[in-house]
Amino acid sequence: MNKLENALACLGIDPSTFEEWKADVGTDKLVAENGLLKTTDEDVRDELGQLDTSVEDDPIDEDDENQVDMDVLSPHMREVYQ
Repeated sequence: MNKLENALACLGIDPSTFEEWKADVGTDKLVAENGLLKTTDEDVRDELGQLDTSVEDDPIDEDDENQVDMDVLSPHMREVYQ
């Protein structure tokens, strides 16, 4: 074991958790230095692939209260849906 592995073991931190933290810090540094990048169509397709869905397969039903946060509607609009 090297020094880092020994230190992590003493602290009870799994090496994979440490790697995740390290990646998060790297991401934070990158964003702080360069700002956020604009979202591309490729980013959206990649995210849909990770969620195992597509826009066509899962349309938003505006009248479905399970998909619409009813707490953010104005009192007037809430009356319409009741």
